[in-house]
Amino acid sequence: PRAPVDVTALVTGATGFAGTWLCRLLVHRGVNVVGWARNAPSTPVAGVNYRAVDIRDGATVKVAMGECRPTVVFHLAALADPRVCEERPVEAMAINVQGTEHVFTSMPDGARGLHVSTCHVYGQTPPVPIRPDTPLAPEGVYAETKALADRWVAAARLPVAIARAFHHTGPGQSEAFALADWCGQLRRGAGRLVTGNLDVRRDYCDVRDIVNGYRILAMRGESGRAYHLCSGRSESMRTYLSWAAGERRVRATIDPSRIRLRDVQDFRGDPTAAEALGWRRTHSLDQTLASMASGREA
Repeated sequence: PRAPVDVTALVTGATGFAGTWLCRLLVHRGVNVVGWARNAPSTPVAGVNYRAVDIRDGATVKVAMGECRPTVVFHLAALADPRVCEERPVEAMAINVQGTEHVFTSMPDGARGLHVSTCHVYGQTPPVPIRPDTPLAPEGVYAETKALADRWVAAARLPVAIARAFHHTGPGQSEAFALADWCGQLRRGAGRLVTGNLDVRRDYCDVRDIVNGYRILAMRGESGRAYHLCSGRSESMRTYLSWAAGERRVRATIDPSRIRLRDVQDFRGDPTAAEALGWRRTHSLDQTLASMASGREA
């Protein structure tokens, strides 16, 4: 079903991996989409009105928000590379915390918002499964700043829900991420793949299911409440590799530089609260990985 023509969605971080897929989804559903990013998109989504906005500047955010007057705000913009956050903690605070405050305090009356957080706010020793009310125990600047933003949203008494997405992949993801890296190696014909630890277990979804979850939570999520977008199941990274490889005969070479000294052995969430709002996953990850590895990306 298409959205009413008077719905205008603002997507911050509109040129990122998930932001791009969210823009595609919203345009497809007939939503007027305004996309904010610090830099112009290299591959713009048709139908999106892009604008360069630096969310660190509260005055700029207020003016830009007044110009587009969205009915719903999806806040995805963040400094998300943990290594960069460690190197530039002041910038991470300015973007991930103050930027979040600037965006949501500038929303017009009657608008709803969704703060897109991360599963990494739970730290290195979470229970299994992790639930939305599991205490936050962030480690590292990236996780700490995202947790601070989460706590601010939860206390702000604004019509903003919180989405904590677990691991996700899909067409167009940077090969800086493990599954996209393996699919890229396979697509280029590699018979020996360089990997990290294949025995850890992770909870992955297709990015297209994740961004549909963002849409549903923005419409139906309870203000200040956190929801998990995840499968609720974890598979070993070795299993994900086998799904990507399919019938190919490949060997994995473990790169010691890709092994984390303190790595969570099993990391999965509980999607019950999001599912109660009507969220469903429609993409099978084995098929997603097979298509990414073959180059037949939808």
